[in-house]
Amino acid sequence: MSPTFAQEVRRLRNERGLSLSRMTGLVPYSKGHLSKIENGQVQPSQEMARIFDDALRADGRLIELADAPARPIPSDHATLLTYDAMFDNHRALGHRLSPRVVLASLRPQVDALDSLARSADDPGLGRALWLLAARYAEYAGWMEQERSNDASAAELTRRAVLYAAKGGDRELESWALVRASEFALYRGDARATVDYARRAGRSRSTAVQAAAAQREALGFALAGASSLCEDALDRADELQRAAGESPYGSRSLVDQVAIVRAWSFHDLGRHAEAAAILDKQVPLISPTALRARTRFGLRRALAHAAAGDVDHACELVVGLLDDIRQVQSATVHVDLTAFSKLLSRLRPAAGREVAGEISEILFGD
Repeated sequence: MSPTFAQEVRRLRNERGLSLSRMTGLVPYSKGHLSKIENGQVQPSQEMARIFDDALRADGRLIELADAPARPIPSDHATLLTYDAMFDNHRALGHRLSPRVVLASLRPQVDALDSLARSADDPGLGRALWLLAARYAEYAGWMEQERSNDASAAELTRRAVLYAAKGGDRELESWALVRASEFALYRGDARATVDYARRAGRSRSTAVQAAAAQREALGFALAGASSLCEDALDRADELQRAAGESPYGSRSLVDQVAIVRAWSFHDLGRHAEAAAILDKQVPLISPTALRARTRFGLRRALAHAAAGDVDHACELVVGLLDDIRQVQSATVHVDLTAFSKLLSRLRPAAGREVAGEISEILFGD
């Protein structure tokens, strides 16, 4: 069965690496209206089809699909909209609560959407449900990674790829390689980090290419390859400007490349430069994005400590301790352990009290 106008618009937009926000600059429709168009809630006129056909370089394909008889919206389409709204709520919880708490309600929804998609009578609804299941599974994979359960994270990412393929979105397959690159990075395997990132960089999606270049830079930094790291960072910066908002990964950072640049500089021993970048970027993270503010706030403190300003670093960590306890992030705990090791080596007078609190967090019940 041929795709609907709505499905083809979404497929072409993803293929071109365009976010909904960037798409609003190419067509005279708001982001909310574009979402309704892609969900099949708006019947396309010939004028609308022509506008989208030109913007997405579809060579008349979208005009043809607009002429096709409209497929009725299934009576249970409200289920799709409800789960879509629920996903935003789960992401909001993921910003503030421990991964274990979020996963308790998130993982059952992955299985529920799998079942709903398999039993959907209408092919259009089925594809939409598969795509939503992919979003749920991908985010659940990230939460499992934050819980330090790499096996479950990888399994959920594989499911997300399978669901996305059934829904007609091949971009997520490349994003899975970005995730694999992250897993290798946290294992300290620089070569695997770069290898996975380069494979992901072959994606046709500019957004995935940008994310892949960032992971490639981090892999080079881990290996101490300064010039290769900076080349990858410059490429990531250029791609990020072209891609705009990605449907996958973090949406909490104003400038993801700047954050990656800072952490790459830290790994390369350029601690003062890293601290200066993070001093500018961390305050820009929304207060509601508690997980991101905690993660990169701690990295800011670690950069200051490594640069020699240990007292200031301890002050920053003291301000983060309650948030660290709340989000219970495995990635945050990796950096907290690194900070603890640094304190044990430098042993400043101001660091004794915070060192005790860090030990309670890392080794307490």
